This record gives sequence, C-alpha cells and structure tokens, in this order.
Amino acid sequence: MRIQNKIGVYAKVIMILVLVCFNSCDYLDVVPPEQANTDDMMIDDQTTLRNLYACYGYLQNGDADLPFSATIDGTGSDEAVMPQEWDRFGSRVQWNAITPSSINEDNNYPWVVWYNAIGYCNQFLKLIEENNPTLNPNDKEQYKAEVKFLKAYYHFRALQMYGPIPIIDEFQSSNISKNEIPGRFHFDYCVDYIVDLLDEAVGFLPTTHSNPQYYGRATSVICKALKSRVLLFAASPLWNGGFPHRTWTNDNFETPGYGKELVSFEYDSDKWVRAREACLEAIKAAESIGATLFDLNASETLRKNQQVPLPQVPNLNLSTEEGERFQQRVMMLRYMNTARPDEGNQEIIWGITNGNNENMRMSSLPHYILVNNQNVNVGGWGGLSPTLYTVEHFFTKNGKLPSEDIAFANQSDWFRSAGLSNSDIINLNVNREPRFYAWISFDGDEYSTVAANRSPIYCEMRNPQKAGYDAAIWGTRNYSVTGFLNKKWVHPNFNYTGTGWNSNVDNCIYPITIIRLGELYLNLAECDAHLGGSYTTEALEYLNKIRERAGVPDWTESSLAQMNKSLLDAILEERFVELYMEGHRYYDLRRYVRAADYLSKNAYMGLNAVLRAPSFEVFNTPIEVNQPFGWDDRMYLMPISNKELYANPQMIQAPGY
Repeated sequence: MRIQNKIGVYAKVIMILVLVCFNSCDYLDVVPPEQANTDDMMIDDQTTLRNLYACYGYLQNGDADLPFSATIDGTGSDEAVMPQEWDRFGSRVQWNAITPSSINEDNNYPWVVWYNAIGYCNQFLKLIEENNPTLNPNDKEQYKAEVKFLKAYYHFRALQMYGPIPIIDEFQSSNISKNEIPGRFHFDYCVDYIVDLLDEAVGFLPTTHSNPQYYGRATSVICKALKSRVLLFAASPLWNGGFPHRTWTNDNFETPGYGKELVSFEYDSDKWVRAREACLEAIKAAESIGATLFDLNASETLRKNQQVPLPQVPNLNLSTEEGERFQQRVMMLRYMNTARPDEGNQEIIWGITNGNNENMRMSSLPHYILVNNQNVNVGGWGGLSPTLYTVEHFFTKNGKLPSEDIAFANQSDWFRSAGLSNSDIINLNVNREPRFYAWISFDGDEYSTVAANRSPIYCEMRNPQKAGYDAAIWGTRNYSVTGFLNKKWVHPNFNYTGTGWNSNVDNCIYPITIIRLGELYLNLAECDAHLGGSYTTEALEYLNKIRERAGVPDWTESSLAQMNKSLLDAILEERFVELYMEGHRYYDLRRYVRAADYLSKNAYMGLNAVLRAPSFEVFNTPIEVNQPFGWDDRMYLMPISNKELYANPQMIQAPGY
C-alpha cells in the first residue's frame, strides 16, 4: 500500500499561502508579518488541522532533502563530493564559501527556513487560543503539543548549525521595535529551553498514530527520541568545554543567569549522564511500540514480493549458504532506508514523505547508462561521488578498517587488480563488509539488479561510452568526481522501462528517515563510552547490535585492546559507516572538534576519474580532487546574513566571519 501523507497534501497548499504572506521582513526573520485575514485562518476543525499541517510543511522545505546533495549538512562533509559545476550548498560548505554576504538574499538558507517555521508555529499557538475555542479539548491539546514539538525541533536545527541562537517563544508583531528582538541566548539555556518544550509536549502526544494518513506527525516516542539527540549534541566536546573561540560573547544582549556569556568552557560529565538517560528512555519507548532493527526476514519478504534478484558481489562464493546470506544482507541494507513501515520496516522512528525522492536517485545513478525505446541514452546525473576516505573507512568482511586488518590486502596493493574475472575490480573493493556493497559503487560493480527494465546495470567507470568521463558526449556536469558512486537511498526496485523516466516511481516512494532506531543505539553507546566504567558493557551491547545486523564480528573489550582502539573510536567509526549519507557526519566532525583533521584541502581524495578513457593504472591512481576545498575554524558555525546583523542590534555574528 502506498503511503499517502495528508501532511504533504495540505502543506503544499498552505505553504503557498505562507510564502505569499510571510515574506522576509526588513529585520530578523523570526518575526513573520501579520496577516490581514488571520481571523479566518483557524475557525473550525478543518482549518485548524490544515494550519497544523502547514507547521509541518517547513520539514518539506528543509529536512526532506537532508541527506541529499542540495543541502548544507547533507553533503558538506568528507563523505562525498560533487561536480564543481553543480555549485550546491554542500559543496560551498566544503569550499569555505558560505559568507554573510553570499546568503543575504537567500530565502532557502536554513536560518530563514527554520525561523520562518518558528514564527508560523508561534502564530498557530496564538490563533488556536484566540480563534478556535470550540475545538475538541483533546484535539486542541494534541495539536498544541505537536506544534510545541515542531517549535523545539526547528530551534534545535538552528542550534546545530548556528550555535547559540535567539529563542522566539511567542508570536511577535511585525511592529516590534528592533531593540526588543532578542540576540543569541547562551547555548546551555537554548538546550534547556528546547528540552523543556519537548517535556511539555510529550504527555499530550499519542505513542503511535493508527491512521496511516497521519504518518510523520509527532508522537511521544518521536519526542523522546529528539530529546535524546538534543542532549547528545549538547554533551559533545564542542559544547562541553571544547569550543575553540574562547573570547566569543554577546556585546549587548544578556541571557538570564548567564549574562553576556554564550558558551560554557568547563567540561561537565553530568551532561553525558543526562544524555544517556534520555537515550535509554527513547529506546525503551521505541521498543515498547514494536520498533526493531530492519532485518533479513522483512527484507527477504519484500525482495521476493518485488521480484528483485540478489546482487552480484565480487569474489563471493555463491555456492555456499554463507555466500547467499551475504547477498541477502547486502540487499537488506539497501532496503533499510527505502522500505516503508507498511512494508515491514519497523526501524524508522520518525520519517517524512517527500514525493519520489528524485534528487537523491538522480544525483546517484550513473549518467546516461540506460537506453530508452528510441535507443537514446538516458539516466541519472552520476555525480554524487564518495571520497576515497569514505571507501577506505567502510570495514572489511572481518569488521575492521582495511588499514588495520592484517588479513586484508596490503595497502601497497589496494589499487591493483584483484585478479578476478572482471580485471577492472581492484583489491580495495574486494572482501569488504555488506554495507560497502550495499551503498558504494565502483568500477566493475553491479550498480543495480533491475534498473535496466528488470535487467542489471554495471559501472564501467573508465569507458566513455558508459559511466566514464567524456565531456564531449555527456557534458561537463554529469560525471563521477572520484571514480565511485553512491547507492544509498536508491530504491532496489527502481527500474527504467524505456518509456517514461518516472514509470516505476510509485513502487519506489519511501519516507525520508529523520530518526531511526539504529541511530538511537549508537547514541546510547556513545554516551556510555564517555561515562566508562560499568557502562562499558552496555556500550558494547548496543554497538554490537548494529554490527551484528551489518554482518560483521562483535567488538569485545579484549579485541579492542588487541587493536589498541578505544571504545569511543570504535563507536565513532561505526557511526561513519552505519549513518553514511544520513546527514550526521557534518555534525559529528564538528561536535568532536575534529573537522580540521578531515576537511582540509588535501583531505578530499579520489581516483583519477575525470579523464577520457584512462588506462587502468592511470584511473586507479589516488589524487586530490581539484576543487577549492578548505577549512577554517569559523566553519564550526555557519554565519547569519549581514542584513540580519544590520536589522537587529542585539545580534552578533558567528566568530571568524
């Protein structure tokens, strides 16, 4: 059954009204202009519900593209690069090209999106009291709780990206004096405000929605899951004693109890205790309603129903039960992010619908590798290119990093042919874990089992007539930058029939995951690792739940000691793999104050793929990607626009801008 989300239907209508009525004002975008007809906005149950859905509509404008190439935090890290010609937000972050002047008039800049959302939520809470006193009391309390949850979420998204932020708790008239607009509140104060909002909301939210039309609306379980993410973020080194800009304070605005201070510079272990308690509560709440990690049984049922063949994996013995199980696990991991709840996927805690997920599919699919029924090449853009760092930091089949696995090929041989029947496949791409083959594509790889009208397609990354580079044939925008392609979020059952590009789209609609159980397990393990001692056993338990599902061996205290690896490092390495291309890496590097080590100019490496018909040896030569990458410590926070600074005398810019 196809999920039909009323939120998406109504939000598109209401968002048109929002964009017409809530254009940016001349000062801080947290104050939406008043509407002339607000008396008619919420006069009965139907109009109130539509305005509730409009509060969710900003998710469609923001997080619906979270893992995709269009967003700042979706690909603004070292996971992948894109052709420079795309000039996407994610690339501009990698280039250190987001400046206060470059985003002055950008209404899609996250600051504008999130604060417009907050303004609309505040207006909803005001009007539900003023315009709709006859609404069923239970519905009224639930609607208010949903909007408080959303207001907490939008504040948190701003906090993640911009650090200490203005808190806008009530609807403000557009006639408010500039001097009354708040500046940045202390980071810890912002965290407490967000958590308090979530605590206010949780008691009035249902644990689940039995009506599938309400998919994506807030529940008490989602509320607890978000709280755990907020507190994990707040406990992390960047905001727990490690903020690099030690003199950054407000000039004028003061936070109650903190004065002009914006960041606490003392480490507080209680923040990890608080985060752990929230993570454990969220996991218990999720599991109590049946949330489980997506598994082989659910995947195999779905795969067989959709008649999707098992994938080819290089150097895998397919005559054994172990080999077939490996193939099944690869396919399960492809379905993990694309199978819907009504298809047996009980891992998603919170997801939102987003049309046919075209951006991710088109960015990832090899360029023009398919042929229509007029014998004309068609296909994706083939430009979402995992970096060599990403390829080298998925695990081997033994669950270790390639550089640390003595049973893996010597590093000096990584870029040589593995000697298989397809000689294009190099040693680096053989004997890897299932997640590698599920989500990363390489020269000689079977990209999909059904995409070519129920037939497989293969990546011939050196062949200019196929997936290789040739500007004369395919143009200068459709090419893999690194010689690798992404497969995560591309539905296993997507196939091109030769007629309409979207002919198979109805079978490939799925919700974009914002929070899933696998993340919660890793969050809890991370908190435990920081607390150490008696919490180590619990950390390993939840870390290994993820590794067991992925099909790699467990970590134990003794095996970590043998590798001279800390438990925390093992967990962070697992996060890199498990949460690849889900929007976490951008923040993980920043919240651990490690971005300078991973996002410098020479950190972005790939194969020598941007050449026409290179030889095997030339193609398989690691090189720096030729783009203007660069890191500056100011990039731990994103800037706000110059016009916001000019319009709000309480506001100060992020340090370094």
